[in-house]
Formats: sequence, structure tokens, C-alpha cells
Amino acid sequence: MSKILIVDDEPRILLLLQSLLKANGYVVETARDGSAALDIVRKGGIDIAITDLRMTPMDGMTLFREIKNIAPSMPVILLTAYASVETAIEAMKSGIFDYLTKPFKVDDLIACLKRAEDRISKSAVTAAISEPSVKYRFENFIASSTLMTSVCETIQKVAPTAATVLIIGESGTGKEVIAKTIHRNSTRARRPWVAVNCAAIPENLLESEMFGHVKGSFTGAVADKEGLFEAANGGTLFLDEISSMPLHLQGKLLRVLQEKEIRRVGGTKSIPVDVRVIAASNVNLEEAVVKGTFRSDLYYRFAVITIDIPPLRKRPEDIIPLARHFIRTEHDGVSPAPEISADAAKALTAYDWPGNVRELENAIKHALTFYRGGEITRELLPQKIAEYKSAQNVPEGSTNASLKSFLKQKEREYIEQILSNTGGDKEKAAETLKVNLSTLYRKLSDD
Repeated sequence: MSKILIVDDEPRILLLLQSLLKANGYVVETARDGSAALDIVRKGGIDIAITDLRMTPMDGMTLFREIKNIAPSMPVILLTAYASVETAIEAMKSGIFDYLTKPFKVDDLIACLKRAEDRISKSAVTAAISEPSVKYRFENFIASSTLMTSVCETIQKVAPTAATVLIIGESGTGKEVIAKTIHRNSTRARRPWVAVNCAAIPENLLESEMFGHVKGSFTGAVADKEGLFEAANGGTLFLDEISSMPLHLQGKLLRVLQEKEIRRVGGTKSIPVDVRVIAASNVNLEEAVVKGTFRSDLYYRFAVITIDIPPLRKRPEDIIPLARHFIRTEHDGVSPAPEISADAAKALTAYDWPGNVRELENAIKHALTFYRGGEITRELLPQKIAEYKSAQNVPEGSTNASLKSFLKQKEREYIEQILSNTGGDKEKAAETLKVNLSTLYRKLSDD
């Protein structure tokens, strides 16, 4: 049975509708305002939304538009008074699935929900036909390959917990998207999400940004200032490029994770914080530990849960589903989204994507900029992608080919097959390959 979200600023109406729908077998969530409703939608799992038109501070139509930004295919049913029928009809033109005028019959509401469920079923069938390989789909995140399926399964298991998480992957693989997916599928989804790139903040300011400062603690500290940990209290703090954090701050971060309290720069008072930390890095932190640039105790604090994002070139099955996703996201939504021609699809899958998913997204934006109808063809893609010649297509006898590169490629393919067989578990893969874990990481990072 579908999960229904009911939004109304009158508690009496909420309770009545909740009781009616539960009596008819539906799973129900309720919200008394638009902001709370959007938090629930972002968390995921809602199939159909029912909202009153006249609410404050966010009315039903504004809420509808915001829901469409988050979940474009979700049917939204509008409840309106007799005097608002003309407004409701106009809302139908804007994409509202249906509307009911108050007072309404229970049978009419149930019939309306059944029609919405029929639409959802038909949409699911259409999506399955058009993208049969998609196995997992979160908000702004889809996966078809075995490697990414393993990542999605880890996300599902880890998200509801309070564990710290370390995400490893090349630039552009979507580390922040995955971190945000974990947050939105956690019990903290309605609490703050704060993201910071540690490499983008000057070293002399990073401590103040992280932990805050008190007035007069240094030149320019003209007032007390809360840091990112306090801003994220109750929610999730995402620390991108954590390998760039100075060693002395790594020690303070470790203390915060252990003691669950911070001390502002120049302050003497300990402030308790309840923050889930997710960190990300595009470098091998095990190697950083060996080099002495990253604390081993902090690494092991994070490495309990490690999510390794494979580069896009190693999961070609994800390329076309991702491209279609970006097309739907960037398209105007008025006319049907364009399809990708067979020749363009061949070019996309042949390219090696050094910029990973971010580069693919930009390539689709480039194609849509010049799109004028029909299919997206090879000619609409960036020139370096449209004209790319992969190493696999180099003719035999070419001076560009070598025994060393051939053996390296075959070794990489064998390692990936073992990883696939172990469900992405690197420790098991290293054991099967009879190499230590650091050797496996080095071979995976070699290009």
C-alpha cells in the first residue's frame, strides 16, 4: 500500500484524514506546514502528497512547486474550499494531479488515491522499459553497475546509524552527493546539513571556521562566532578533502569525535555537540598515514565505515542511465525529454571520463545548450568526447601500444573481477589475490 503525506495547518483535519486513510490500509505521515512537509519528502519514501491550498506561511501551490523540484513524478492532490475552485482548476493546468473540494466524500478521496497509484504503476513500468539496467535510485543518485550497487547497499545499511563515514573517490565521482544521500536517508534528515571543503579554507582560518571563536581571541575577532560544528548540531557535517586538514587540527577533530564537545578558539568553555561527521578524500588516506600527513588514529576512527567510489571509467554501465538522469534534470520539463542517439551513446561509453560524473553532467549541459530537437547526437557533445579514440581501439602494431600497458590493463580487469565477486570488499579481495591491502589500493589508484 502507498505511503501518503498529508499537509494541513489544522490539527483537526490532519487527525481526521490520517484516521480515514489508515482505516483504508494506507501508511500515513502528516505535516502542519510546508517546511515540515518538504523535510519529509526529502527524506524519501513518500508516494503521494495531499495538501491544503490555504496555509501559512507556505500555501499549497508553493508547496506543490517545491515538491516537484525534489520529486518530479510524485502525484500531488490539492484540497480546497468551494470558493477556490477556479484556483484549483488553474492548479490542474500547472501539473497538480487532482483536487478535491471541501467537504468531500471519503469514497472520492480513496478513488482519487487509486488513480494516483495507477499513474505511479504506469510510470514505473515505463521507467523499467526505458532504463532496465537501473538497480538503485536515490534522489539525484542512480546506479546500474555491480560496483555502484554495492555502494548503494552500503548506503542503505549505514544511513540509519550514527556511525562516522569515510568516502574515498577521485574528484568528480559524486562524494558529496553520496554524503548528502546518507544524511537524507538518516534519522537526522530534518536537522541541519553543513558541508565544507577543508582545502578551500586558509589554514589560519580553518580552526575558527570549524570550532568558532570568542571575541578578542585574535585580530579581527570582534564578536563571538559559532563554528560549523555548532551550526550542524543535531545534523550532519560533511568534511570534504579532509586530507588537507593540518595535523594539529586533525587532533582536535579526533577529540571532538570522541568527547562530543568543542571549545571555541580563545574560549575555556566546552560546548556539547551532537553531530554526525562524514568525511571525504580524493587521495589514499592509508598512504597519507604512512607519509605522516594524516593521523592514523583519526583515519581508523573514520575507516570503520569506508565507501570507495569507483571512477566512472570503471563502471561504464552507469554512463547512459546517468546521462538520461541529467537530461531529465536539465530539460525544461514542458516538452518530452530528448533521447540519446546510438552514435552519441557509443561516444559517451567509449570516453574515459577523467572528470568522472561531474564531467558527464557538464557534457550533457553542453549538448542541451545546442539541442534544437530530435535526438541528442554525437555532434552535440563536446568535441573531445565526440572525437575520442580509446586505447582499446589502437590498431595492432601501433607504437602507442606496449606489452607493459597491455599487462597492466589485464591486471586491472582481473582485480575488478575479484572485487565484483567479493561485493566490493577490498579486504576479501586482497586475501583472494594474496596481496596486502595497501598494495591493492596502490594498484587501484594507478592509471
